[in-house]
Amino acid sequence: MDEQELLDMFIQERIDMLLTKLSKMRHKKSAEEQKRILQTEYFINSLPDKNRELIQEYIERFSDCLATEEPYLYQRGFMDGVRVLNLLGKL
Repeated sequence: MDEQELLDMFIQERIDMLLTKLSKMRHKKSAEEQKRILQTEYFINSLPDKNRELIQEYIERFSDCLATEEPYLYQRGFMDGVRVLNLLGKL
């Protein structure tokens, strides 16, 4: 495992830890939110197969895009933090 792979693994684990913590802190979905989710699922499932597959593919691509961006942003934020510490150390 090279340095980049190790860093990627570290970042992904940290993101997972933070998301787990965030999900525990979030409020429970209200009855209205649950109702809207069920309505949306019913709507999507009632679409013709071609349209339903298109919607599901779009949702998957959107999720994949977010999953790709989060580690990149976290890594850049981490590197920014290291740069700030280095600058403060030089003062």
